Amino acid sequence: MHRHKQGKWLGPLLALAVLWPAAVPAAEFSAQMLTRQRETTVPGKIYVKDGKMRQEFSDAAGQTITILRPDKKLIWVLLAQSRTYMEVPLKPKLPGQFLQIPPDAKNKRLVGNERQAGYDTEKYEVAISGREGLEKETYWVAAKLGGPIKMAASSRNFSMEYKDIKEGPVADRLFEIPPGYQKVTTPALEP
Repeated sequence: MHRHKQGKWLGPLLALAVLWPAAVPAAEFSAQMLTRQRETTVPGKIYVKDGKMRQEFSDAAGQTITILRPDKKLIWVLLAQSRTYMEVPLKPKLPGQFLQIPPDAKNKRLVGNERQAGYDTEKYEVAISGREGLEKETYWVAAKLGGPIKMAASSRNFSMEYKDIKEGPVADRLFEIPPGYQKVTTPALEP
């Protein structure tokens, strides 16, 4: 039963399996992030600085923050409500909701150029191994920001995109564990 609860807690983090790229340009920005699954839209926030990323979202259980630290080869998952965090080793295959084209994507092809969220992007179609074979996903890559700012998987009725992108300084403290958080090996759950 404990294992089931832990799986339920980690569920939102497993919504999109991504791979961390080997090299990321030194982009620095923040943006609103919209994740859509069928008729449900979950708003969030993304911060990027020197290859580090912080993603925040809120749901009925409270706010969850995921901090990606390639320099430490770690991912921190923070639960604001319980002021706890878990530490996960950074592996090539990474759970999370970070927009990246998986390097193992098949049949990657450039299909056009489009303007998205005020940025010139290259639109790519790729094939990703899914539950029912290969699934098509589309990514809009903004070279200026060093990665995708939108993705869509129409077969799953799923999309993610960055809106209101603000280039400029992002505080280093956003990529650290806040004071007063306690490390746990399993998440604190409500009864």
